[in-house]
Amino acid sequence: MSLARELRRKPEALAGLAFVLPMVALFLVVRVVPALGALYLSFTEYSITDAPRWVGLANYLRLLDDDIFRRAVWNTVLYTVGTVFPATVLALVFAMMLDQKIKGLAVFRTAYYIPAVASMVTVSMIWLYIFNAQFGVLNYALSLLSIPRQGWLDDPALALPSIILIGIWKNLGYNIVIYLAGLQGIPAHLYEAARVDGANAWRRFWSVTWPLLLPTTLLIWLMTGIFALQVFDQIFVLTAGGPADATTSVVFEIYRNGFQYFKMGYASAMAFVLFAIILTASLLSLRLSARAFRY
Repeated sequence: MSLARELRRKPEALAGLAFVLPMVALFLVVRVVPALGALYLSFTEYSITDAPRWVGLANYLRLLDDDIFRRAVWNTVLYTVGTVFPATVLALVFAMMLDQKIKGLAVFRTAYYIPAVASMVTVSMIWLYIFNAQFGVLNYALSLLSIPRQGWLDDPALALPSIILIGIWKNLGYNIVIYLAGLQGIPAHLYEAARVDGANAWRRFWSVTWPLLLPTTLLIWLMTGIFALQVFDQIFVLTAGGPADATTSVVFEIYRNGFQYFKMGYASAMAFVLFAIILTASLLSLRLSARAFRY
């Protein structure tokens, strides 16, 4: 049955279409058209002041020989792996603790969620003082333990782990809330049945809690991973990609090439490489998780 005949037969379908069309049009204008424009620019040489000049795949081929871009991709992967897995494990542990009936539960839940709603720029400014090599709280704590002061953001070996630490802290509250929702959706009778069968707490976790939390874990991996692959704010505020490109990321290189060097075509090519990485990682994660859900 054609769409026109369906609309004539069901007036409510026409009303629904009238509600949907403005949002579809807005999505096309705000999302799809700019994305197609960026895709076109990725095949051009464009510096804002001059008209775009078609160069084909030259920008993409140039990325293969760009040492800074390869370093940015490697740093982004390290940041993603270093953020996603610790933030997931810690969130599960804290969520299980906060799922108990304890006094001041609302206060604890609010405290853990505050980093998730705080501005990343504001958070980064706070961490800038914490990591300060001369006056930072972290180095003061180390001095009390007779441990030498560290240049957290100035040392190439420590700068990226410091950025990763902020990412874990930032994502922890958001992941805890999602895990709490997952935990509260597990039927209580499954735990009661496991207790009747003599299962201890560890066995109940592996046989009941963890299998039923796999979809929640997949959601957290995907969301945290996608956000991590686009890391920018804390790098821009804290290190500007340094020292010696030790903390530069793909998005930061897109910003630097696009808005500092005005290489819009080259920056657009970087953006679509990042898009391909995110799409591949998401599809791979969904495929692997689909096998794990067969319980």
